[in-house]
Amino acid sequence: MVSLRQLMYYVLRVLHLIVNNLMAIPAYTVWLFFLTPLRHLCPAIYWQIERVLFKALISFVVMWTNSGGYKIIESGDDLSSLYDNRVLLLVNHQSTADIPCVMSALLPKSHVIGQIMWIMDYIFMYTNFGWAALLHGDFFIQQGKEYRESQLDLLNNHLLQRYLTSDKRWIVLFPEGGFLYKRRISSQKFAEKNNLPILNHVALPRVGAMNTIMDTLGSIKDGKKEGGLQWVVDMTLAYPGGEALDMHGICIGWWKPCNMHVNYRAYPVSDIPNTIDDQLSWLYDRYTEKEQLLEHFYKHGEFPENEPGKPRMLPRVISHEVPFDKVWFMIAYAFYAVSAYIFWIFVYSPLLSVISGLVSFVI
Repeated sequence: MVSLRQLMYYVLRVLHLIVNNLMAIPAYTVWLFFLTPLRHLCPAIYWQIERVLFKALISFVVMWTNSGGYKIIESGDDLSSLYDNRVLLLVNHQSTADIPCVMSALLPKSHVIGQIMWIMDYIFMYTNFGWAALLHGDFFIQQGKEYRESQLDLLNNHLLQRYLTSDKRWIVLFPEGGFLYKRRISSQKFAEKNNLPILNHVALPRVGAMNTIMDTLGSIKDGKKEGGLQWVVDMTLAYPGGEALDMHGICIGWWKPCNMHVNYRAYPVSDIPNTIDDQLSWLYDRYTEKEQLLEHFYKHGEFPENEPGKPRMLPRVISHEVPFDKVWFMIAYAFYAVSAYIFWIFVYSPLLSVISGLVSFVI
């Protein structure tokens, strides 16, 4: 039974979350509206400013994770040399908690989180954060066989018209195409039917989006990839006991504080096959390795030191807690709080007065 103290804790976090959203997301939107002329006159400067505004926005999500006692422990390859590279980040998908987990892991990594493009289910467009993600240049994909070809064509166009033109760097992709608990049974039936590995901790991945990204961003000129991907990073998420949390529970602090683990394995693009069939086989190999990593994690509480796969291309990092920069967060919080106050006086209130007058006139 929830005690009165716990109930008050949950209520206060919810109220703060609501205020946080009402303060920051509209302010981010208004700032981009005022900066629109700069986007056309000097897009490079516009996107440099936008990446800082977006990183500050993400820091609020990470704050909710960190303040609830949910820490991120990372291990595997040292990605510090890849921050300014174009990287495709492949992540196993277990629940909505994967989003704050990835954000928390990437926030301290220079401007990576500000120059990132998420590929997410279209339903997220209708969430409180959807509008900000749309302005930032994320891609919303619609699931289903009947939409597959059209969605991949839209992704191709989005990469050319939004990703490259806005100087994005990292792309986040969940190849399983849905949460594990929704995909596991169908994945295992498909694996049994097609003589593929039967996986319990991940689902068999889909290759369509990855193939489109590789084809679109992999044009070769004079032996070099012009504006294309340089690395593919396989990111494995693990929750204690295999029990994935959810984003709402993290935000209100419902779940018991715990460590969420992430493991990285980086591959240069030159190691990735060119044909779609070979890419699918490569993906299956990676997810079979993920299965082994997670099997070990759920038995021992940590990822193994000697992981399966080819020799590493990057140095290995010792398992450690990802830091949360409180100074950066306080600056971001103060900036959006002041922005919200100024915009309330000079933008929101006048706009509401005009709308109220129009409504009164019509009635």
